[in-house]
Amino acid sequence: MTEELEQRIRKLRHDLANPLAAILAETQLLLLDADAYPAETVTSLKEIENLARRMRDMIQGD
Repeated sequence: MTEELEQRIRKLRHDLANPLAAILAETQLLLLDADAYPAETVTSLKEIENLARRMRDMIQGD
């Protein structure tokens, strides 16, 4: 892999990490009050959380 490509990948990982962290944090905050939402909403929030974690693992992996 060329140095330029490696730099672009590092930048992409960095640029994706912040909004992804915000999505994960906001979803987890909503889940703290899960009793206030319908079951289908909680299920959707948990799916968002799982997918956000998966994406985070993908961009952190080498």
